[in-house]
Amino acid sequence: MGLNNLEKVLSKTLKKLKDEGRLKGKEYIITKVKRPESNKGPRYFLKGKGMQEFIRMNSNSYLGMSLREEIIQEEEKVAKEYGVGPGAVRFISGTFQSHRELEKRLAKFHQREDAMLFSSAYST
Repeated sequence: MGLNNLEKVLSKTLKKLKDEGRLKGKEYIITKVKRPESNKGPRYFLKGKGMQEFIRMNSNSYLGMSLREEIIQEEEKVAKEYGVGPGAVRFISGTFQSHRELEKRLAKFHQREDAMLFSSAYST
């Protein structure tokens, strides 16, 4: 398929998605996070929306662990020791001892012989 034809096909597909209300909309940029207070979860501020507070209903941090102070402190400690980010999947960059220890704990918790952690394309 030539580029001209590809552009026509893609344009037609995008128009169809838009007409059906399925085209991804504008991406909002989070500029600030307000920590949870009492029984209210965190609130988010978006670029161009001033001081209007928003809740986030599409987060992979559905348990709110990413904002817990003890988790943040532990992550800082570990980042200083091991660095940040996975670098690559295990079969490329290797397995850390802490991963094996967690796998053993998970296996014991679930009463299994062993367990395996899988990295993903995103981190929470």
